[in-house]
Amino acid sequence: MNPIKCLLFISFAALLSACATGGASIGGANAVTETTSKQLTGDVPLPPGATIKQQETLVMGAGNTWIGRMSLSVSGEPQSVFAYFRDGLPGSGWTLTSSSFARLSLLTFTKADRVANVQIQNGNFGNNDVLITVAPMVRAGATRP
Repeated sequence: MNPIKCLLFISFAALLSACATGGASIGGANAVTETTSKQLTGDVPLPPGATIKQQETLVMGAGNTWIGRMSLSVSGEPQSVFAYFRDGLPGSGWTLTSSSFARLSLLTFTKADRVANVQIQNGNFGNNDVLITVAPMVRAGATRP
């Protein structure tokens, strides 16, 4: 096999391997450790047992300055997941500005110069799909690019 074909084969195998990996779990046997979770999400605590859906997650930065979208799967009753975020984020310095509990629950928080939106939807097999979006806050009177 020539070197180019060998390199293509290895690259393709690595790509398939990366696509085949599942989400990272917080608290399971193949878990992302609490330290890694804290480094990734900083001041946005994740529920125990949460699984990060890597293919649907885009995080820029780390710690207390990250922005982006984090997609999770969280087991449990939707009310418990809602209560976890409603009660847990203020403990990390976030201020709850609005919330709505329904089939698609929404919570909005602010902290310094960032806004966090938490969307919770009952998924399949007792899991809840949680989407956390953190973005810079737009101040009144700020000019748009």
